[in-house]
Amino acid sequence: MNDSLSKITSMIESAKDLSIEAAMSASSKLMDSTTSRPHEISNLLNSRSNRDILNGMRCVISIISKEEDGLPYFADVVKNITNESSKVRQLVMIYLTKYADAEADTALLSINSIQKSLNDKIPANRANAIRSLAGIKIGSIVPILTLSLKRTSTDPSPLVRASAALSIGKIYDIAGKSRKQIYEILGNLLADSDVIVVAAAIKTFYRIKNKLKNPKKWQYIHGNFRRFCSLITKFDEWTQVFIMEILTEYCRTFIKRPTNEEEIDPDLNLFITSLQPLVQSISDIVIISVAKSIYLLAPTYFQEYHLEIMLLRIATTSSDQEIALFALQSILLVCKYDPKFYAKKFKQFYLTPDEFIQVSLLKLNILALIANEENFKYILEELKYYALYSKNTLVSKESINAMAKCSTISSEWSQKILNWCLTKLEKLKGNLMSEILTVIRYIIQQKYDLNGESEKFYIVKILKKLAAILDNKDLDLEDNARASIIWTIGEYTILADNLIGPDVLRVSIKNFAQEPESVRYQLLVLACKIATYELNKIENDHSEEDRDTVNLKVQESIEFKMFQHVLHLCKYDNSYDTRDRSRMFNVLLNSGSDRSQLSSLIFQAPKPIPSVEINGDELNNKSITKYFKIVDWTKNQKDLPSSSIRDETPIQYNKLSSSSNAFNKKSPSPISFNENSFSSKQVNELPNLIKSKNLVTQSATKASSYKLQSLDEFFGSEEEESSEEEEEEEESSEEEEEEEESNDEDEQELEAGSKESEEEEGSEEEGNQQNKLSLDKNI
Repeated sequence: MNDSLSKITSMIESAKDLSIEAAMSASSKLMDSTTSRPHEISNLLNSRSNRDILNGMRCVISIISKEEDGLPYFADVVKNITNESSKVRQLVMIYLTKYADAEADTALLSINSIQKSLNDKIPANRANAIRSLAGIKIGSIVPILTLSLKRTSTDPSPLVRASAALSIGKIYDIAGKSRKQIYEILGNLLADSDVIVVAAAIKTFYRIKNKLKNPKKWQYIHGNFRRFCSLITKFDEWTQVFIMEILTEYCRTFIKRPTNEEEIDPDLNLFITSLQPLVQSISDIVIISVAKSIYLLAPTYFQEYHLEIMLLRIATTSSDQEIALFALQSILLVCKYDPKFYAKKFKQFYLTPDEFIQVSLLKLNILALIANEENFKYILEELKYYALYSKNTLVSKESINAMAKCSTISSEWSQKILNWCLTKLEKLKGNLMSEILTVIRYIIQQKYDLNGESEKFYIVKILKKLAAILDNKDLDLEDNARASIIWTIGEYTILADNLIGPDVLRVSIKNFAQEPESVRYQLLVLACKIATYELNKIENDHSEEDRDTVNLKVQESIEFKMFQHVLHLCKYDNSYDTRDRSRMFNVLLNSGSDRSQLSSLIFQAPKPIPSVEINGDELNNKSITKYFKIVDWTKNQKDLPSSSIRDETPIQYNKLSSSSNAFNKKSPSPISFNENSFSSKQVNELPNLIKSKNLVTQSATKASSYKLQSLDEFFGSEEEESSEEEEEEEESSEEEEEEEESNDEDEQELEAGSKESEEEEGSEEEGNQQNKLSLDKNI
């Protein structure tokens, strides 16, 4: 018998599953087939069957989800706003929030129907109604929205109050003169007793905070600051991100900047301490936000909270490449503040062949920042390998740049990098040679600026090797590489006593016309530097002779004759810039000793050390710097308000909500009633219970006395609204008195009924049942 029952049960279950699958398949086929035939969707929307209308609405929503135009069905959809099916009404509301702007006049016809849903018994329907009203962004219904927000912000259901909070963010831009009133409603919701409502209010505040002026911007944050710190672990992950953004900005505006750990403000310490549990969050974006807040407020806590480890974990193990990239950018910013955080973890930033180019560039940047005497011997070998064997030329190029940045560690490492670059100069081609020349120039200028004459012999040796490379026709140097070598030789011709530069110029001007523009211009500059050096030398050697004699000897020098020849070639150059510069240099140098000081200032002035940047820096500046950008600390710390401004404001408890005592008290257990009779104890406690429910009755009476208004009534004067509210309050007070009298009479009847005879027992039982019904109604 049991076996047969189990078989029947399994057959029923399998049949049920098959019917569900068939229904789902039929529904999907219906959507696919009707989306290509608009007239069929219109027929479904105009059907008398709620099932057909629901299928039609699903087809319309499916069209919208595919980013197709659903506006042609506007009239057919909107008229179903009064449908008795809550699912249909909900889909219609979703449709309205998207297309209400396009058909504003038609959308206004549905306002009254949506308002009716605000009285629905189901909280989810009331929440959908207020969100739908807010989604219809038409300025003429702002008064209706304001009144609706007043009602829903005090709704017994936290879901409805949270929806009201989110709706404020949607309509704030079009609120106009009602912004002040709406912002006050948001302030009450920020102090709500339910976490869900507070979270929604925080999201809305974050959305509109940049549109608020400073005096009013923080008025509802002051009194809730400490409470938010205590609730931050109870919020959802996105609310945690938003509240950290808000409170970080608040701290830098209203709290004293910490000079050290011992002098930290108690409120700032409260906020920083509240962030510690979030370090263990399962959400990567929450951890990144914690790192941002700690970095901006108290960087000394960064290692104490092990944030460097958490960021590294996200950067190396996150399956989301965008999150991993963002974490790497955060690490790069932290390394600029203090490279020691990641100095011992340098191996975690080695490149892998399968990673994105942006990740590789960021890792190269980080390796260059955290390199020191202890770890650079390992980092340098990695950079050499990337420069020579990476399949991506950009990675090879930026690896060489990273070496240049690391050359500042010490003179010993700078010399090793320079020697490696010189050995690879003849073996590499293209962009890599240009980058190596840049590194050579960078290190030479470092040596010259730091050590000067002591490095003269070594720099001259490098210049000779560069001149030999320039003269080697088998290397097939690129234009930029040749121009860079010529500039370097001319810049340091003084150290070589003008022995290398003239010879390079003599060889190069033979094919001056065939050289590219960049090389021709550098040859012109080289000729000017050679002539300037020779002019200064002759002046110093013949300082006792007159100017005419000095100028005559300058004109007869071979260096000056080569300069004149280059000027003659540039006179007919194709480049306008080259011709223009040559005319300027001609006037400057052909004046002889009269302008020798000016020419020396122009051509022999020390040049700044070129900055070597990796492309990852540019990427970082565009994204992470913008993310970490926030208001500065208040400059005048003495003008900061007292900490009493952050005394907690009273929590807004909703007396009709079951969650009103969620933070302080447990709600009392409800009294259970038998369906058919009362116990003697329940009968005795019944009058007191009825009295304890008077508050619920009052609120329910007020809610039931609400009358749905038309558009004309909603746009009425404020005086009419206030008078109507006074009349409603009077009516509710009268109803309270009547209910109290009826409750007293019920109590007397119950006491009298317990003493009567069996003939009166039937009436007593009937009275108890009536009391039970009235109690259920009150509850």
